[in-house]
Amino acid sequence: MEAGRSKRRSAGWALGCALLLIAGCHTAGHTGPARGPLPLRTNGPFVQSFLTLRPRSAETVAPGAAELRVVSAYSSIFEVGDGNSGAVSFDGELWRTSALFRTGLGASTDLEVEVPFVYASSGFLDVFIETWHGLLGLPDGGRETRPHFDYDMDIRALGQEAWQMTGDRLGLGDVPVIVTHRFVDARGSSPAVFVRGAVELPVGSEEDGFGNGAIDWGLGLGLESSFADWTFGAGAGWTDRARPESFAHVGLEVEDGLAASLSGEWRWSATSSLLLNLRYENAVSDDLGIEELGGDVVELDLGVTFDAGASSRWTLAFSEDLISESGPDFTAVLGFETRW
Repeated sequence: MEAGRSKRRSAGWALGCALLLIAGCHTAGHTGPARGPLPLRTNGPFVQSFLTLRPRSAETVAPGAAELRVVSAYSSIFEVGDGNSGAVSFDGELWRTSALFRTGLGASTDLEVEVPFVYASSGFLDVFIETWHGLLGLPDGGRETRPHFDYDMDIRALGQEAWQMTGDRLGLGDVPVIVTHRFVDARGSSPAVFVRGAVELPVGSEEDGFGNGAIDWGLGLGLESSFADWTFGAGAGWTDRARPESFAHVGLEVEDGLAASLSGEWRWSATSSLLLNLRYENAVSDDLGIEELGGDVVELDLGVTFDAGASSRWTLAFSEDLISESGPDFTAVLGFETRW
């Protein structure tokens, strides 16, 4: 298993470094507006029911203006493991599409509301993923031991079901509400600095696995600096994760959420940018001692965004988990943004 993780990590780092080297060899001088970072989070079946602060820009929406982003992430997931007191079975595909609406509250403050929709199924990517892994020499992580296009999303502890996600059903997820304030503007080489406060409203069905049934809340801090064609950012966040009743029933705890990100953008033309994120999110719970649930996640995001007029743009991206067996095998992302 360690050799397999090393291959995945090496492939991800090699691809990311190659793109950065290509970008670094070009100096086109396109100093247009920053378009990043990629606003992505881990698209796992259990972790998606908790609040996570996505990477974002230090730029806030002006009072009287509004912004709408639609981020659609589709993941193939195979994380199956057994322990002495329980088992984890995440086998299927997850589609999470979120509408993120922002409006300005002040000169340097905005309000964001995210409305997510979640759909899980057996999917159609099993053969593609196995072929992809075979071409790149990556491990299948036990996929060959189960039938293609199977569906199972649950956690069991002490012989009881601790959590499950209903398949083939579209559901509304919990709704994050976030206030962001930039209290230091970027000046020369000095970065912009912003803080965030968030609550996640328990709108999603806990029974179907679309929400955790209680209010999460969190705090975050971010930095951003630009020069020439480049923009770099960093962020960190902490969230108080509320334990689902089904977890409490079997005596399992959840950990507070910790997330961190580094982001880079290269504006390779007057209308497009190459984007890269490196994101960390800690495990939700390690009470069962099973890596597929208790492993931290580090994901590499790679994408391109291009303008579609004066106030709109499209984004294409994908994500790969680099270090553990607790993240999705592969995530494809399509995004759209417009302002008025």
